[in-house]
Amino acid sequence: MLLFNKKIIFQIRRYSHSNVHLKILQDAFGLAVPEANKFLRNIRQTNTDKFSGCIKMCRNLGFSDEEILEYPGLLNGPPMILEQHFMTLEEGGFHTITPYILLKYRKFFSKSIKDLKTDHLIKKEVNVAKSFASYFDPQPDANVMNYDEFTDDQQWRDVHYRLLKMYLKWRLQATSEEIDLLFRIHHMVHNKSVRLLCENIHLALEVGLTLRRIVKSGYILHSYPKYTKEVLRDFHNIAGGDLKKAILGCPKLFMVSPKNYAKIYGILKEHNISDETIRNQLNIFQLSPQTVKYRLEEIENTPELNILKHNVNFLKLVVHHQRAKSRLSFLQELQMKCLPLSILSQDKPIDTHVRNGMDINKLKDVLALLKSLLGKDPKHFEKSLRRHPFHLAVPLQRIEDTFDCLVKMKFQSDAICKVVSILLYPRSTIKAALKEVRSNPILGRCVTSQFQKLNLVLYTIEKKHHFTGNGVWLDSSNDITTNSTNKD
Repeated sequence: MLLFNKKIIFQIRRYSHSNVHLKILQDAFGLAVPEANKFLRNIRQTNTDKFSGCIKMCRNLGFSDEEILEYPGLLNGPPMILEQHFMTLEEGGFHTITPYILLKYRKFFSKSIKDLKTDHLIKKEVNVAKSFASYFDPQPDANVMNYDEFTDDQQWRDVHYRLLKMYLKWRLQATSEEIDLLFRIHHMVHNKSVRLLCENIHLALEVGLTLRRIVKSGYILHSYPKYTKEVLRDFHNIAGGDLKKAILGCPKLFMVSPKNYAKIYGILKEHNISDETIRNQLNIFQLSPQTVKYRLEEIENTPELNILKHNVNFLKLVVHHQRAKSRLSFLQELQMKCLPLSILSQDKPIDTHVRNGMDINKLKDVLALLKSLLGKDPKHFEKSLRRHPFHLAVPLQRIEDTFDCLVKMKFQSDAICKVVSILLYPRSTIKAALKEVRSNPILGRCVTSQFQKLNLVLYTIEKKHHFTGNGVWLDSSNDITTNSTNKD
């Protein structure tokens, strides 16, 4: 049944994409519906943006509409790959690059230079190695390249591959072993256009990445320079943060497309994530928009994590989501109720935290929650809060639950802020104390403000515990669970 449903969903999506593709073809080429439908039978591309992008790219490369319609396969891949293959062929001496050659790129890529010259794709007088090398920027030192070792009997791709390795060894000041490892890990570099490769290195250095960092983070080399330039121009100050500085700490941000930056920022805003929180964790943009959306939704359905949403470091739970879930499960098995964000998200071992039985919050987590609930800067309540001996020992969920209870009873945030310690107590305890205060006719006449009333409630609770602060534990084990289904 599940497979059947997935098949139906796939067919619906494909039908939807086909309709959009049909409209694009009609607008771009003026095709009638029957002609457009016939053309679409050869199209595997389901992404409408890429589909229209390929049409635009083919036109930019100089192909006529008739040529594009003759070779529909050109529209099945990412536009940037079309451009890269075209540039590489151009760099390698191809004097005329037709749609057929571009479509069958891999076939010609594997041919010997001699065969390519026999087929009149490369002129006989062209030295392919020197043709590739002429596009290096900056040009390597004279002793770096030995063009005599290249012959027309070699495969065109082997010449390209070996030249790239020689150049990168010189340009990145790396060892042969490091370059071999880079090529082994990052296969996309093998087919990279010389111009795009050089531009990526230039942009990486411009951002502030060192040559050593580029060697260690080889994925930088198969970025798409046009995207990087657009990102550095349009998103350099995203959420008020410094993107260049963030790239130094997380080079993968160098590769993210402008569209993904915009999509992810939009998703974060839909989930009411503040700019302060976003700029505190700009490496959130290294994830895909789908991943960010899924993880945020999963966190919202996990109360223990969602309670940390107003913490400026909240997005660490999204970036390190699997670790956070695993640690949450582990700590819950140990029946720990206070779950600091730093323990959940950081890669530091939690052995000490567990071994010492430290079932307490971090002060900054508590302050972040109270700042969000009360709408006040912590300077207005931190000193008062810290006077309570157990201000770090109460689960954040219960603090929020108590606040919601007080608000429902019409208490104002200003009054709660002045008696902030009241939020450490279970709602059932507060209700019982409030009932006791109201039933006392003398106290009822004396108390005129919410501040006085909350102070009196706090006094009533702690009087029974000799003002030790132990009132926070009274009936607290199931307070949230019990009252979440019976709030009055």
